[in-house]
Amino acid sequence: MIDHARIHRDIATLANFVEPGCVGTTRRAFTPAFLAGRAWLRAQFEAAGLETSVDAGGNLIGRRHGKTQQAPIIMGSHTDTVMGGGRYDGALGVLAGLAVARTLNAEGITLDHPLEVIDFLAEESTPLGSLIGSTAMCAGIDERTLNIDIPGWGRLVDALVMVGGAPDLVRHPIRSSGSVTAYVEVHIEQGPFLEHAHQPIAAVTGIVGIRRADIICRGRPDHAGTTQMHLRHDALAAVATVISSAESAAQRIPGTVATVGALTIGPNQSNVVPGYVRFSVEMRSLVWSEVESLWQTIALALDEASASRGVSYEIEMIHDSTPVTFPAWLVDVVGDACVTSCGSTMRISSGAGHDGSLLARICPAAMIFVRTKDGRSHCPEEFAAADDIEAAVTALYQAVRVIDARARDSGA
Repeated sequence: MIDHARIHRDIATLANFVEPGCVGTTRRAFTPAFLAGRAWLRAQFEAAGLETSVDAGGNLIGRRHGKTQQAPIIMGSHTDTVMGGGRYDGALGVLAGLAVARTLNAEGITLDHPLEVIDFLAEESTPLGSLIGSTAMCAGIDERTLNIDIPGWGRLVDALVMVGGAPDLVRHPIRSSGSVTAYVEVHIEQGPFLEHAHQPIAAVTGIVGIRRADIICRGRPDHAGTTQMHLRHDALAAVATVISSAESAAQRIPGTVATVGALTIGPNQSNVVPGYVRFSVEMRSLVWSEVESLWQTIALALDEASASRGVSYEIEMIHDSTPVTFPAWLVDVVGDACVTSCGSTMRISSGAGHDGSLLARICPAAMIFVRTKDGRSHCPEEFAAADDIEAAVTALYQAVRVIDARARDSGA
């Protein structure tokens, strides 16, 4: 029997680990609040009898041994949040996996396969990157990304060491294709479809592709009152043109989105022409060619805006996560578990990125979405009802049991 009351207590407890003075649930990767939350989570893993470790990519792993040494079944998500986020995004998936491990313990069941619960490092966007732990595990991280020095954050190579990782070992994927039997992730939907359909949970069929770039524009800071408009080299004005171009380009391609969500401006004074802007730009679609088309439009706008204003630019980092279609057999397993759990037959795709998009590179992967109130996420108002969470955890438990039996019977 799944101890659902304990899941809700765990969610509430982890939500207490937050950065001081920040709204909502703010627990960004690499911060003291994140490290404290991880220490608590590690203690929960160990109390559940899981063999606990941190891999080279900074992922916290709790492993439950199986009857055989076959490739493990993995559950998990992330415990880091965005600034001013909510308590469910990411954390629910990790705690749901922990609940499954505890339930197997309580029922005295040992699966044929080892079972792992993973808290992937830095799924959310940070100045050091996003999807860092799952990228290290499944794709590897290049030397340049590891060593970019970000003001106020330092280098990723040092941040990995701080959380117990081993950056020398992440230049190639930590795990190879076929080293995992399957991956299943529970996550809140972060959208309105389940609520509009009056469905508590759903099987996820795939994840959009995402390209995220960090760009620096350099102009010249000058006095705002004495520098005539035609003499200015305004970095922010150039970036403003790029922002408008990105929005217009995405509106012309249905099903795509483009966002500039982070800006650092220097010297950031009302009476000084901006001479420096660092900004993020990302684009998403289920069709990768559309992502590339958006990027070409944005890159052209950046080139033209910079040239016309005498501004230089450099593209400091590009992170790609290509679209993923989950294997039909595993979507069926998860879908059947959702039906058994609460009668939900709904299947939807994800417009948000997830660690599952990286895991899909090395193993069959799938997800279970949980309805969110008003489709809200990445904000303090983020909310998932207790009954919906319980339905998702029950479906996860059932799916894991079926995957284990299916893989055993097929000799995987």
